[in-house]
Amino acid sequence: MAGLWRGYVRLAQVYPFRTQVGTTGVLFLVGDAIAQVGIERRTLQTYDYARTARMSAVGLIWVGPVLRTWLVTLERVVVSTGPTAALKKMCLDQALMAPFFLGMFYPVVGLSRWDSWEDIKQLVKKEYLSTLFNNYKLWPAVQLANFYFVPLNLRLLVMNIVALGWNTYLSWRANIHTEDPPDS
Repeated sequence: MAGLWRGYVRLAQVYPFRTQVGTTGVLFLVGDAIAQVGIERRTLQTYDYARTARMSAVGLIWVGPVLRTWLVTLERVVVSTGPTAALKKMCLDQALMAPFFLGMFYPVVGLSRWDSWEDIKQLVKKEYLSTLFNNYKLWPAVQLANFYFVPLNLRLLVMNIVALGWNTYLSWRANIHTEDPPDS
C-alpha cells in the first residue's frame, strides 16, 4: 500500500494535471456506482452503466479540470501562508467556487444526458439551493483543513476522497428525477 501511495505522489508531482483529473474521473465513476447500488438498490439487471460512464466523463472532462485550475488560481491569488491564508482560500472557495460549481454541475450532467433545456432548468431549480446548503455543511471545514495542511499537488486528491461520498450524493440528486425507479 505504501508503494502505491508513493507512486501516486510521484505521478502527482510529475504529471499533476493528468493525475488529478484522472483521479477525479475514477472517483466520479465510483461515486455513481455507490449511488446506484447503495442508495438506489439497483441490481446488475437494472444498473445503468451508461449513467456511470457519463458521470465518470463529467468528472474527467469538466470537474477535474475546473477544480484543478481553481486550486492553482487560489494558490496564486492568496500568496501568504499559515492559518490566515487557509481561511482566505476557504472563504473564496465557498463564496465563489461552490455556487459556481453547483450552478454548473446540474446543467453539465443534464447536457451529458442530452436533456432539454427546460428539463435542465427544472433540475437546477429543484436541486441547486438544497445542494448548496448541504455543501456548506461539509466543505468549509474540509477545505480549511485542506488549504492549511495539504500541499497543492495533493489537495484535489483530498477533495476527491471526501467527495467520494459527496459525488454519491450529487449523482443520486442529479439522476433521481430523470430515471424510472429500478424494478424490485
